[in-house]
Amino acid sequence: MGMSENASAAFALAFLVAVGVSKTLLTKFLFTHSPTPVAFSVLSCLATNICLLPILICKGGLKMLTFKQFGSMMGICFAIGLDLGCQNVALAILSIALQQCIKATLPTATVVVESAIKRTCQHPLIYLTVAAICIGPIMVASQSSWEGKSEAGSQLFGAIMMIVAMIGGAFKYVLCHHTIKEYQADMGVLAFTFWVEIFTGLMLTPWAILNGEAWTLITMDQSASAWALLWFTGAFGGVRIIAQFFFLAKTGPTSLAMSSIAMQALTIIIGIVLFEDPVTPILIGGVVATTFTSTVYAYLKTSNLLKKPPADSKPKNLV
Repeated sequence: MGMSENASAAFALAFLVAVGVSKTLLTKFLFTHSPTPVAFSVLSCLATNICLLPILICKGGLKMLTFKQFGSMMGICFAIGLDLGCQNVALAILSIALQQCIKATLPTATVVVESAIKRTCQHPLIYLTVAAICIGPIMVASQSSWEGKSEAGSQLFGAIMMIVAMIGGAFKYVLCHHTIKEYQADMGVLAFTFWVEIFTGLMLTPWAILNGEAWTLITMDQSASAWALLWFTGAFGGVRIIAQFFFLAKTGPTSLAMSSIAMQALTIIIGIVLFEDPVTPILIGGVVATTFTSTVYAYLKTSNLLKKPPADSKPKNLV
């Protein structure tokens, strides 16, 4: 790999991490002033598509869904909507450290769902590692007051929402992974993202209306700059998706997995400083444990360490 390719990959990594961390922190900041996470999720879908539509029209890449794709897209978007909506609810309530530590347990939920649905067994080290990933969130959660209540809900409710989001994310990866890759290849990344945002937004809208957040967000007395920041942060979600694919084009899945760990660690550190979360030895230990176990899991899944060698690779008896 030449120097220019190295520089390009480094820029892609820096861009992805900067976008991912900024999106999470900006969203958390918005929720401290406007605790409407579900309504914001709908607005985010709308803002992303407002940005994508002109690009798709100019490039002629806006493909319509077939009847077969329509049915599959509903299932994909239900899992994505559950993941997005519940994650934002949790982010509005929990500290950045606790929300990101629980988010790191996505591999645990994925392995459990995959083993149950597909009736497949992973290597024992994988099960041991995903179980160990849960240690960090438990440590961070142990210093949280579950009786505490914010404008968006109780701490316990926030933790439950984050766990539900991880389950939704696990089903998205296990049941929808192949379909997502197939549709991306047929439609292109931007067109696929456009349709996902439409269906996800439509599915989350009744939730936002029924819990009163839609009315609260629409009637909230905010300045023009506050509304601009709200729409900008919403559209930033689409930028993060594009940044992920740009990064994958320059590197590979292993680097993407490690970049996610870097994003979580950096988000926790900056979030603790910005939102003045109390720093304790248990919090530090929980964050370190989460980062370390997530790194081990990423290495085991993306390396050849646990893969069985092919049968013809065994040394032959020359006698």
